[in-house]
Amino acid sequence: MADPEPFTEEARFGGSANPRLAKTTELWDENDESYLVEWWKANFFIRKPILFGTWDGVFTSCMLNIFGLVVFLRAGWMVGNAGLLLSCLIIVFTLFVGLCTVIASNGLIARCTENSRGGIYGILTYVFGGKVGATVGIMYVLGQTICIALYVTGFAEAVVLKFDPNPTNHWLLRGIGIVTVLLLTVVALFGVKYLVRLQLVLLGILLLAVLDFVIGCSIANGTSGMTGFNSTSFQGNLYPGFGEKQSFFTVLGVFFPTCTGLMAGVNMQGDLKNPHNNISTGSLASLAFSGVLYYVFVIFLACTVQKELLLSDYMIASEISWISWMFLIGLYIASLSSILGSLYGAPRVFQCIALDNIIPIIGIFGKGRGANNEPVIATITVSLVSLCFVLVGHLNILAPITAMPFLLTYAAVNYAYFSLAMTEERSIKPESILDQYNTENTPIIKESEPLNSSESYPLLDAYLGKEERRVYWHECLQSKWLTFVGAFLSGLMMFLIHWLFAILTIGLATIIYFYTRTTSPGTKPGASNFVLSKWLYRVVRSLIHPLPAEEKIVIATETPEMSYKTMQLTDENTDYQEREKVHQSVVSEQIET
Repeated sequence: MADPEPFTEEARFGGSANPRLAKTTELWDENDESYLVEWWKANFFIRKPILFGTWDGVFTSCMLNIFGLVVFLRAGWMVGNAGLLLSCLIIVFTLFVGLCTVIASNGLIARCTENSRGGIYGILTYVFGGKVGATVGIMYVLGQTICIALYVTGFAEAVVLKFDPNPTNHWLLRGIGIVTVLLLTVVALFGVKYLVRLQLVLLGILLLAVLDFVIGCSIANGTSGMTGFNSTSFQGNLYPGFGEKQSFFTVLGVFFPTCTGLMAGVNMQGDLKNPHNNISTGSLASLAFSGVLYYVFVIFLACTVQKELLLSDYMIASEISWISWMFLIGLYIASLSSILGSLYGAPRVFQCIALDNIIPIIGIFGKGRGANNEPVIATITVSLVSLCFVLVGHLNILAPITAMPFLLTYAAVNYAYFSLAMTEERSIKPESILDQYNTENTPIIKESEPLNSSESYPLLDAYLGKEERRVYWHECLQSKWLTFVGAFLSGLMMFLIHWLFAILTIGLATIIYFYTRTTSPGTKPGASNFVLSKWLYRVVRSLIHPLPAEEKIVIATETPEMSYKTMQLTDENTDYQEREKVHQSVVSEQIET
């Protein structure tokens, strides 16, 4: 068989100006009979670049990461400790932080169209520069790595508790976790095509498990503490009854990792047909759908199971289900899919940071394989590090540790959007015709333009030389003040959940940042020049001493009607009477209009 033509970017993307919006060509078409090879090469050695959409890529990945094992194993425990009312409040806090982060990331992706690599790292580098981007990117990778250990521990716990409700050998749980990590690492190395196709099937099984749970709660017969829908159970579970060493924030720390899969769509940015619309629609849809399922679980458990059983039995959701083995399959699927999602996202972010050489010591992890440049070395490294956290062996301990890097990342993403939005409002490009007269950099505003633009911020696109882009429905949700609140709440929750873990996380991020400043002092700065401290100073000062109105040059759209009058500005002088009057003006009457 003749050798195929050399691979080029034009061949891959069909000559499209925007590669992510283009489709693969016949060269990479799986149905193209002119490119036949042995089946074992096609499936295991030849990697073909593929692009995904909203539902087959983003929605499934986010759903399988958001609605995961923590809900299956800890929803009843949360209701038993916090009660139904506070459990609903915990879900509200979790979803609100997630919503703010999704809105912020969507707005940043819309403005960061030239950098499709690295997910979170790419958009933060665009806003703040490489040093901050690499720092937060490393912390995000660390969070994903610990998240693998969290879900592996939960999976092993579910397996052990099924056969032994009161296990005494905790090393058995750790051993199952280690084997699971190694096996799923091999699965993840087969490539994104097989991973995403498998997730479509996993999502269907997961939804069947939820349906099985709902039916089981509806037909519960009232034995062994499972009362069925009963007003007594509802009233007993309505208010909190925290156990020893438990509080509202410790329970929040255990439940919050359900929200750690929100960035799964952002991590797929380079593998999507239309990243801005796919990520926005898929992430918001998965967040809304998962929120509904959260409330279904806590409300149904509060109405059908007594508090004592909720506190003592982590497997209560499985026991109350109609077909227990079907629910268990869904639980195991939720665990494994979340692990696979983290094994897909974290190594790719790590690889992009290594490729940019901002942190030279990790340069070796930038090497990839195949048309999709799969990060083999980074994947193996992430798996090995996660094994260290698997040795902790308890889900309730790992959950708040997992939450810390994610809350730090979410705070950075929310603040990045707020910072870029504030930069946009102050970055108005002067008109070139008046640029030479505007020596004091006074903003020049056309009379027909409002001083404050809408949340779409068209002035930044003009300032940065962007072309006009399509406006999608979800952009109406973008608000800089909402993301500012999200950034503040994310940082506050870190200390409320566990202040010591919060300090250690921020300290590690600080060390990484100063290391990048030492190794890469000339890194390109970001698009944002907003300084929070100066802005807060101006706000406080304006409250105490109102500032004068900002001086602006206003360009009128039409010349107003005016009256003119010619006057002689110099007087006659007798010393120069003999000279010819070349430059002479006379007083004229005012012109009537």
